[in-house]
Amino acid sequence: METGDDQQQLSALFIAQRGGLIRMLARVVGCANLAEDLAQETYLRVAKALNARPIEHLQPFLYQTAQYLAFDHLRSQRSKRRFEYQPTDASQLSEVPTAAPGPESHVQGQQQLHLLQQVLATLPKRQQQILVLHKLHDLSQSQIAQRLQVSLSTVEKDLRHALNACIKATDRQNPDD
Repeated sequence: METGDDQQQLSALFIAQRGGLIRMLARVVGCANLAEDLAQETYLRVAKALNARPIEHLQPFLYQTAQYLAFDHLRSQRSKRRFEYQPTDASQLSEVPTAAPGPESHVQGQQQLHLLQQVLATLPKRQQQILVLHKLHDLSQSQIAQRLQVSLSTVEKDLRHALNACIKATDRQNPDD
């Protein structure tokens, strides 16, 4: 049988068996939405297998693949739960350190942002544009040169001046660093 015919046969079988397949998966994993996702993954896996080799008994292979995917998902979830911390009460959550910045960091960041905005306002317009395009819009120096219709050396020089002005301003504010 041709690969195209196999794929058509799979599509027809999947459409006909989709409801039963999802019900079986939902019973195994306990969630209808997850069962839908696993059914789609099953279709993709079986289609890939059909491209590699002929499959004689397609319907049992479809259900077996779905069952393997469901069991793999359950094993993965069980493994995750073993390594996840389950607090016994909400007070324990406040004791867990976080990588999120605290209020001091937020205030310091706001001060630095304000300082850099002040420095930016003192720069010539083209240096402002170049710094913003390079740092905020992530454009390369050659892209900036094209966009502003200036030479690459002009972009390099203006960017260097703008960055130096920002560094000097932050050094003045934080002389201990």
